[in-house]
Amino acid sequence: MALERCTSASPDTFRTRIFGRRHLHSTAAELPGGFGDLFSPEALDDVLSAGLRTSSIRLLRDNAEAPVARGAAVEDGDAPGSAPFVSTDTVRAALASGHTLIIRSLQRFHPPLRRFAHQLSAELGHPVRINAFVTPPHSQGVDLHYDTEDVLVLQITGSKSWELRTQPFTDPLPAHAWFHSTDRRRDELRAASEPLTELVLREGDSLYFPRGTFHSPRTQEELSMHLTIAIPPVTRHDLLTELVSRAVQDDAWLRATVSLDDLEEDAELARTVLAEAAERLAASAKTTDTADVLWAVRSGAFKSVVPEPVSVLPGPTSAPYRLRDGAVFRVTEEPDGTALLRTGTRTARVPAAVAPVLHSLRRGPELNFGALAEALGVLEATEVSQALVGIGLVTPADPRAQARADVDVDVDLDVDAHQDQDQDLDADTEGVAA
Repeated sequence: MALERCTSASPDTFRTRIFGRRHLHSTAAELPGGFGDLFSPEALDDVLSAGLRTSSIRLLRDNAEAPVARGAAVEDGDAPGSAPFVSTDTVRAALASGHTLIIRSLQRFHPPLRRFAHQLSAELGHPVRINAFVTPPHSQGVDLHYDTEDVLVLQITGSKSWELRTQPFTDPLPAHAWFHSTDRRRDELRAASEPLTELVLREGDSLYFPRGTFHSPRTQEELSMHLTIAIPPVTRHDLLTELVSRAVQDDAWLRATVSLDDLEEDAELARTVLAEAAERLAASAKTTDTADVLWAVRSGAFKSVVPEPVSVLPGPTSAPYRLRDGAVFRVTEEPDGTALLRTGTRTARVPAAVAPVLHSLRRGPELNFGALAEALGVLEATEVSQALVGIGLVTPADPRAQARADVDVDVDLDVDAHQDQDQDLDADTEGVAA
């Protein structure tokens, strides 16, 4: 499990007593192993030299950014404004001059981190994003600040000292971002914070702290490389935002125009209007389909999570299948005896007998082909399995099988990834009809 290798607390203890509540420093001696399989100096060179675009890196020193496009290579045929390719000479010179190199969303480019990110996200129930920080000795990229995401730090090489201070207020939202605050507001927040701890992360150590925790990292005598895992949590504010968007669809009163002049002149009228709005939202909360609300929030929260890549070549029809890492889905039974499968922006109609098998994917990642065959017959179960591969829900369980064999699949999948439309996956029809 991803959590087991990152913190000295058990996964259950971390989720129930630490996550979102307090910081936790875990030393290498308390963890089962290092993080060299996830990232390393050699992996850093590979990533930078493999065609990384300048839009994916930042160079910082003492809160100031350095240009990243100097010396960068432009590809002939790129669209105007496309980010050029990173120049390793520029990065080397920047590190030598005391700049911190940040590689953003590294899980998109580095397969070991992509798999790790999917595992960690599944265990936490929140999306994750992984950035790499490379800081030369006696340097600091950013001074004291807080983030609006929970943070898990994995020290890859070298060491780094960390100053932590208490949250000026708990659970800040993106609207409360430190770097969007005025200087006066920042002074107020610093004054409201108190010293929490000072510690040094060494190779193989980890550090977790909740969003809103002030932190100030700085290198000492040696270069430091660490991974920062940002965990943007799903909040009650997300639920409320979705509830409001649904309530206004059905309630003309909530959509009606108001006069700010009138409300500003009559405080009692303003309070009455606000109270009425709250009552209407409360009434909507009692009648709305909670499953619809939760699915909308989940889809929004995980929209930036890219599922694992799949082979672009056809795979074998007889392979066992498993849930694709990073895939989110919902199954609802319909009055006509079918079921609707939603995966991201795609919607497919499946035989009702498929629904229990899809639900079982939440308890175990392997698709129960035997149950499908018992319900539909082997031929139809094979066609449905291939259809599920086609829409990106499942993938062959054996990664070596993905690139093997040319096969003639009778299930035609013409699914628009950018539109939410029904696709009929009934195996007793000829292919898949829109």
